[in-house]
Amino acid sequence: MDMWYSGDRKILIILCLLLWGIACRAQYHPQYSQYMFSGLAINPAYAGSLEVLNLIAISRTSQWGKGIDGAPVTQTFAGDFPLRDPQLGLGLTIFNDKAGYIGQSGAYLAYAFRVKAGKGKLSLGMQAGFDSHRLDMSLDDLIDPDDPLFLKTQLSFMPNVGAGAYYYTPKYFVGLSFPKILAYKANANQYQVKNSKQDLRFPNTMLYGGFVYPLNKKFKIKPSTLLQYAGKQIFADLNCNAGLFGDKFELGVSWRMKHTLAVLAQFRIQSLCIGYAYDFPIGKPNAINTSHEIMLRYDFKIVVKAIHPLLSI
Repeated sequence: MDMWYSGDRKILIILCLLLWGIACRAQYHPQYSQYMFSGLAINPAYAGSLEVLNLIAISRTSQWGKGIDGAPVTQTFAGDFPLRDPQLGLGLTIFNDKAGYIGQSGAYLAYAFRVKAGKGKLSLGMQAGFDSHRLDMSLDDLIDPDDPLFLKTQLSFMPNVGAGAYYYTPKYFVGLSFPKILAYKANANQYQVKNSKQDLRFPNTMLYGGFVYPLNKKFKIKPSTLLQYAGKQIFADLNCNAGLFGDKFELGVSWRMKHTLAVLAQFRIQSLCIGYAYDFPIGKPNAINTSHEIMLRYDFKIVVKAIHPLLSI
């Protein structure tokens, strides 16, 4: 039997405790590389904007390095659709995220109201739901089974709300969102809402935008960017996708701050989209944040023609 305090297990435990400490200070969404194809993951105002019923599933697996088990795994299911009133949309996001002994899951219901504005539409959205964080250090084969650090599972339930705005035309889009407005602080292994004025800092703020530049009928370039303020830090993504053959095939590259690069590919077979992304570190040979991400999306084209820059113009 391997000893739990061998090198690899010790590294895993240290990483988990560090991640748990970060979670105590800032509530965060699981990380995605293909969020440009699933806007509901970052903005409730996206609900119904495709003007068709669509369902999406994302599975993301990470590799922390050889010999280290418990690398992060994320599963997400989302769907959104317009209501009978074409100005209204609903969406639902459910996710489960696990890294070693740390688990995070949650569900959010989104509601959006859209109006025509200029050549496009302005959508205002809100969402409500919860996050559940857990730290399970109760292991059966410890050297010291009475170690208080490993005796029980720490579980926290945190309701939250979010809001966002989203303006889109067939050629460009811009969005601003606060996916989780309430900030929590750890108190005796439990979470409590920060209620002082200085604590109301919108710990998760996202500003993003992009446009579509058609070179000809079969080839388009789609640059976009995302700025995120989370945990008193600012992160930036720079993306550039190329749509080929009427968007039946798409290739892209994404640069993320903290020295990460992602390459993306998407295939469209009628109403079915299959996407893949691979993240890998650059500039830091010892980094351990490579990941694979698979996306499946199906659009039920049962309403009206969409006005959206990620669909055909």
